[in-house]
Amino acid sequence: MHRIWINHCLIPITVSLLLSSCAYFNTFYNAEKYFKEADLIRLEKSDKAIPLRALDNYGKTIQKCKIVLSDYPESRYVNEAILLMAKAQFYRSEYDNAISNLRIIFDKGSQEQVSEAKYWSAVCKWKKGKTQTAIEELLEIIEVYNNNEIIAESHLSLADIYSEMNQNDDFLFHLGEGAKVIKERGKKGIVYNQLAEIAFNNENYVVAENAFKEVIKNSLTKEKIENAHIQILKISRILGDHRSVERKIKSMLVDDKFKNIRGNLELELVQLYIAQSDIDNATVRLESIVSDYPRTKTSAEAYYLMGQIYLSKSWDLDLAKEKFNQVKKEYSRSEYGPFCNSKVLAIDKYKDALASLKQYEVKSDTLLNDSLVIDSLKVQALNALPPHEELLYLIGDIESFSFDRIDTGIVFFEKILEKDPNSPFFPKALFTLSMIYESIDDSVNVDKYKALLKTKFPGSDYTSYLFQSNNKQTVSRPVEQLYAKAEKMWVTNPLSSMETFKEVIQTDPNSELSASAAYFLGYQYDYKYADLDSASKYYNWINVQHPNSDQSSNAKYRFRVIENMILSSKKDTITTVN
Repeated sequence: MHRIWINHCLIPITVSLLLSSCAYFNTFYNAEKYFKEADLIRLEKSDKAIPLRALDNYGKTIQKCKIVLSDYPESRYVNEAILLMAKAQFYRSEYDNAISNLRIIFDKGSQEQVSEAKYWSAVCKWKKGKTQTAIEELLEIIEVYNNNEIIAESHLSLADIYSEMNQNDDFLFHLGEGAKVIKERGKKGIVYNQLAEIAFNNENYVVAENAFKEVIKNSLTKEKIENAHIQILKISRILGDHRSVERKIKSMLVDDKFKNIRGNLELELVQLYIAQSDIDNATVRLESIVSDYPRTKTSAEAYYLMGQIYLSKSWDLDLAKEKFNQVKKEYSRSEYGPFCNSKVLAIDKYKDALASLKQYEVKSDTLLNDSLVIDSLKVQALNALPPHEELLYLIGDIESFSFDRIDTGIVFFEKILEKDPNSPFFPKALFTLSMIYESIDDSVNVDKYKALLKTKFPGSDYTSYLFQSNNKQTVSRPVEQLYAKAEKMWVTNPLSSMETFKEVIQTDPNSELSASAAYFLGYQYDYKYADLDSASKYYNWINVQHPNSDQSSNAKYRFRVIENMILSSKKDTITTVN
């Protein structure tokens, strides 16, 4: 009986200990799970602000770690919980709380935990503005410790720091070194994808191609792997390996392994034909694509390319407009939507300006040749017409920068120089001509028009911009050049394009083009990058600064939708974090 009593007594004790052990293990396990989930979400959007869903999971991590520390202070997971909590606090910008917790690890942690704590302490210092100290400590960690995970993270943080400092070579170096050291395949694929995209946007095609190959090897995301295949083809096309690219595309089109990206392969083949000036084959292929992939992102891009061909190659404005308008009908969230809208607007403005110019010239000739009309009436009638120089400038601007017909645009700008030198469009035309010739490396004409501008209009803002380098950031300058540059750059270098669109807004926030630029940015952040905070910011800017613009209606609607989404997400976060 005695033995039985003991056994009965011990069983509940054993069960209690077991349950206690399971409880703190499960709590810590869940903390780690939330942290890993948050990390993957964050890394997928590594070039943007941390998504709210990731912040929510970091909050849940902190909550679970606090339970471990309060309910199980003697457990073997205490130090790990403190360290994990500090890491989550870092991503939630709670740097002082993180540093306080890391100090505990310095005193009580194992060697491995201390090395990790040193890393997080360094990046906290960076975020608190002690950049040089952070760099030195991170480089020391790479040199001293053998922990591959910490070394990888140190490289990646150095990449982030150098990115902020616009030191591109150091940035790419540390991003590449970090990717090499990472052991976890999924994370390795994410970092290589980031490296590949940034190198591509910086036209460092060798680095980009090698990185995309690593994405194919390491990424766990099928979409990323498929995109890497497309980007490698694109790089080969850009580098002029046309025959090889065509052969590879045609081989991939009949391979079931690539059936999900056949539409993209078809589009890349079209781009190859365009690069070779084979417009007939490009057009035939595009017609086939819109037939085979109706109402998709693929057909939307095909219509965009058709619009570009009719605009720049065939010079059929009506057909170009028709194709551009079809883009959003095919796929309302197409990233080409804002671009096509701007082209349609440019076509309409161009045709109206041409009609007004023709009207001006007809009326002007009639009045000047009619001897029965007295001089005062002639003048009055001519003054009622749109300013001649303004029409010439508008047409030249659209030709040069919206339609990429520089030679034709130059003709219209030079016509202004044949008119009244007192016109405000005279110095503007000189400035624009100097910028155009600079873009095509014609130094003779650059010097010619700069000299004319300086001689004839020494006090002009345009002269100040060209000749007083200290004022370049403050002097108001023609925003059309920037907008056109951003538009032209967008297809090949979207990140740089977006930075230039931001410059448009900063340069002339009151212009119509700034509203277009802001909507373009909002749209890309909204649909392409899923960065709700940034999208909301630009949509709201339109609502405040340009409430009566063409973009305002759509901007107001998307702003309300996004704000409701953000509010809902924040409520969820508050309920999960104490």
